[in-house]
Amino acid sequence: MSVAEEGKHKVIATARGVYDHKGGTLTSEETGVSIVIPPGAITKGDKQEIYFKVCRDNSLVPPLDQERGETLLSPLVMCGPHGLQFTRPVELRLPHAASVSPNTWSFALKSSDTPTGQPAQWTNMSLADAPHTSHVGANCVSVLVDHF
Repeated sequence: MSVAEEGKHKVIATARGVYDHKGGTLTSEETGVSIVIPPGAITKGDKQEIYFKVCRDNSLVPPLDQERGETLLSPLVMCGPHGLQFTRPVELRLPHAASVSPNTWSFALKSSDTPTGQPAQWTNMSLADAPHTSHVGANCVSVLVDHF
């Protein structure tokens, strides 16, 4: 797999597709990242391009508290188009590299709504505090989001 330079970000995979009210799944087989768009997430009669980029770029990594043992367990994913609102949440699935039972880990999602080209403003979301919008499996974290 070759690493492509896209702007200043090292993009290792890109997936894009056009979806309507029927929904669908956008997947990057090589990275295991996917977005599941349920029926009704896009307004009937609309067609919407959706994409994501999986990046490997140390300048994009959110700040980690290494004293507390924080480590990056999943790829960095940029979803778009920025500002897109869904009428129903879509599911973002990220593979993780926790080598032991996920029950022994404390998972957190670091997200940013900052538009491309601006310094990222990161926020923490504890997945344990959001049981109805997230799920941690043996090798995948699933998060429901209503916008990009």
